[in-house]
Amino acid sequence: MTNQNPSSSPPWEGDVNETAVEEWVEETTPFERVKDILDTTTEPQFAKEIAERAQVSEPTARKHLSTFAEVGRAEAVPAEQGTQYKRSAQSVAMSRIAAIHREYSKQELTHSIQRLRDKIASLRNEYGANDPDDLAYELESSDEGWQAVARWRTLEENLDVAKAALSLYDFDPDDGAAPQAKAAPHAETAESKERTKGAFAERGSGVDA
Repeated sequence: MTNQNPSSSPPWEGDVNETAVEEWVEETTPFERVKDILDTTTEPQFAKEIAERAQVSEPTARKHLSTFAEVGRAEAVPAEQGTQYKRSAQSVAMSRIAAIHREYSKQELTHSIQRLRDKIASLRNEYGANDPDDLAYELESSDEGWQAVARWRTLEENLDVAKAALSLYDFDPDDGAAPQAKAAPHAETAESKERTKGAFAERGSGVDA
């Protein structure tokens, strides 16, 4: 976790004020800058290109990108002239899960999950299929049901994200610590417990389709 503020992250494109770049470099470490650039990289790029954008040396960028690839944050893509890197699908999913977890209470997520399940059940009943793949298998290219296939897949994806975000409320990063270290300084109200965010609370997207 870094201590940088949102203004120090540069998902910018095109011309940027030189002072803003200097402030970003001054307020962040090379590791953070490579991470910031990687998180906005959707098409494979060489370490040299990412290094230029991150204002670091190519060896430094390559070292950090290799680390990110090892832990699944980056995807290493073989190319004729070496290896290119882009953000991984896993990191995109985790960012979305973190955002949902941050913005919705446990109760809101529970209600959203139930609504998503109801919508999926409605599609099952309407089309007599178990899942969107079953429905797609039965359709002809000219059938109108393809919109239902797309919507069904979106609903299932949103359901997976909502369930993952909900599970973070039960995640305790201090699990196994000494009891005295985990003791609460004071009792929480029911309302504060409901709105308490979990593992990603310190980091700052609707879930129903």
